[in-house]
Amino acid sequence: MLPILLRIVIPPGITWVVALLVGLVVVVGRAYLHRREAAREDRKVSWGEAIWSDKATLVVMLLALFAAWRSGLMGDGVDVPLHTYGVMLALGFVFAIWLAQTEAQRQGQDPQLVGDLSFWILVSSLVGARLFFIAVNWRDYFGANALVVTRIGRIPRLFAVWEGGMVFYGGFIAAAVAAAVYLRVKRMRFLPYADTLIPSVAFGQFLGRIGCFSAGCCWGRSCEPALPWAARFPPESLAFQSMAARLNPARFIAPDHLHTLPIHPVQLYESLGELLLFAFLSIWLRPRKHFHGQVMAAWLMLYAVLRTTTETFRGDVERGVWLGLGTGQWVSIGIFATGAVMWLVGSRLARSAVAALPGRA
Repeated sequence: MLPILLRIVIPPGITWVVALLVGLVVVVGRAYLHRREAAREDRKVSWGEAIWSDKATLVVMLLALFAAWRSGLMGDGVDVPLHTYGVMLALGFVFAIWLAQTEAQRQGQDPQLVGDLSFWILVSSLVGARLFFIAVNWRDYFGANALVVTRIGRIPRLFAVWEGGMVFYGGFIAAAVAAAVYLRVKRMRFLPYADTLIPSVAFGQFLGRIGCFSAGCCWGRSCEPALPWAARFPPESLAFQSMAARLNPARFIAPDHLHTLPIHPVQLYESLGELLLFAFLSIWLRPRKHFHGQVMAAWLMLYAVLRTTTETFRGDVERGVWLGLGTGQWVSIGIFATGAVMWLVGSRLARSAVAALPGRA
């Protein structure tokens, strides 16, 4: 477990320069990719056109710079921790987008469209995942502990994302809605692109759950100390801090207060499951699919089973529990049903299309 990977220290006076250089690298990098894709299609795009075409990145960079200026970070310098959770989450998105664009190229789809779509999926999934967690734990965000102390003063806990607090299902639902709207505006079919993207989501989750383990969020329930892979989280982890704040912390914290008692590393259980799911979908099922949406339907059903199984090892009551089942398990029921309906309808339509071919009776 390594909640903080390293600390970023930028002395006062050059913070603006560093921020602008980072923004410039991001914008120019995106423009370069756009120009390279245009060259593949025998189109000529100037640097100015390539930069201006990616308005979303420009807007996000400007908003980030404005927020940093208003918070006083630009004048005081920067000394902030780089959390492993955030790094793994970012790597998950980067690799997922790269895999999706590579597959889109192989399928004859538009990789640039997939890249643009991925940006909106990124934004909507982060917002959706956060809002879902807040909805489940609304008392923590609108009650007595609604504010958190930072180096720039008190801010609403709503924005304290470094404390953890995201639910994958919330992010997935928001991303699916955003993708459907985006593809409809572009007059593109949803299901073929969904089959291209969804294995990448599984790979992104594989990396993201490793980040969860590093931060100590989404932790498991108590297990036998003899379990070879039992986890013991240190005081700086979210698991330790949450357990220490409970009514009877001695049930969860070791007597020396140096770590938690042994618990299931449930984050790694799901991470391994996601890696296997990615391999199955991308290597075996996608090349053999019989109808558009089959890969998406399979992921919906298989991930629902994986999530329901791993939830039985969860120990973080913060995720919300009703009638003995966690929030994820309740949502999994609906997700599995959706996948099953997609599979049945798609299979029936595929058989009908084959039966209607000339020579078939």
